[in-house]
Amino acid sequence: MNKYLLCLCILTLGACSAANEDLHEWMQNTSQQAKSKPIKSKQTEINIQPNYNPPALPQMNIFDPARLKAGLQGTNAPDLNRPRQILENYSLNELHYVGLIKAAGKAPSAFIAVDGHVYTVKLGNYLGQNYGHITAITPDEIVISELVEDSYSNWSSRRASLPLQAADSTSAKTSSRN
Repeated sequence: MNKYLLCLCILTLGACSAANEDLHEWMQNTSQQAKSKPIKSKQTEINIQPNYNPPALPQMNIFDPARLKAGLQGTNAPDLNRPRQILENYSLNELHYVGLIKAAGKAPSAFIAVDGHVYTVKLGNYLGQNYGHITAITPDEIVISELVEDSYSNWSSRRASLPLQAADSTSAKTSSRN
């Protein structure tokens, strides 16, 4: 029985060695095929372009305290200390001039609709987001004078109008005036 066991072990070890020889032979063939002459690469030309220099802009600091102070003390600067009125929270495109009422001996008042509410306004009331105040009320339109700040902290006045609107139309006209 020992002879059979010994023969079985020798045959098993002999069978394993043949498989490894095939593996080693394949590895050598593959590595020889992989070793080839290096391919010469073409040299590509690199086009060096000059650096882009953007045009020089004025070095204006929008947070410069002197600039901000000058803007607030400008001749046309709005009064920032006055209490804001409710219609200043809306842009002119959101406001609808829907009617006018005149009483004998009194200045006319207008009705402005926004967000499902109707407000009564008169000459001098403020509305819109650009410090606009009402300068004239006519049956066809409300004339508004707005103050707009430019990039140099100068305030300029511009005329805007809110035309009388039908129930389905929406528009506001604006024109600049320095």
